[in-house]
Parts: sequence; C-alpha cells; structure tokens
Amino acid sequence: MYSIYELIVFFIIVLGIIYWWKSRDNHTFALQSVRRYCEKRNIQLLDETLVFQSFIFATLANNKKYFCRKYIFDFCASGTDRHRGELLMRGDALARVVLEGEELEITEF
Repeated sequence: MYSIYELIVFFIIVLGIIYWWKSRDNHTFALQSVRRYCEKRNIQLLDETLVFQSFIFATLANNKKYFCRKYIFDFCASGTDRHRGELLMRGDALARVVLEGEELEITEF
C-alpha cells in the first residue's frame, strides 16, 4: 500500500512531466510563428533561436490583460545589423511581435 506522501510525490512528478512536454510544444510553435513572421517581413531570423524569457500579464489590442509567454530573438533587416525582437504568445496564438530596430515596430494579432 502506498502512503499519501508517495502519491503526492508521484502526482507532482507527473505534473512536472506534463508541464515540460507542453512547454516544449509551445516553444516549437512559437519558433514556427516567428519564422513565418520574419519571412513575411523579409527579415532574417538570426541563429534560428528563440529564447523563453518570462511569463507576463500583457494588455493586448482589445485592452484586456492576458497571461502570456514572452520570448526574445535576434533578427537582421539589412544583412549587416543585429537587432532584438520580442514575441508574446497567448496560449497557442501569436499575440504580439515587437521589433527593436532603428524604429520600434509593434505588430498586434
């Protein structure tokens, strides 16, 4: 017979594995989204990397606050420069892309 503590530890481990699996899927989807965005804008995603930065509450276009995942990436617009970009994902949907180049560019979805 299992004790209550063993069952609690088991469920914590299972929840941790589920969280890790879902986070991996979210990162893959976010990377695909930023690749498509960069292709549409005719800019180059540098290093083909996207780094999770934090969870945040963001106010989006409809003036409501949402719990979002924030990712950062580097991009190149002219071939010789390097700029920082930011991607917000709300669930499995792209919420906002911010490009910090010579001019700040914000695209809401």
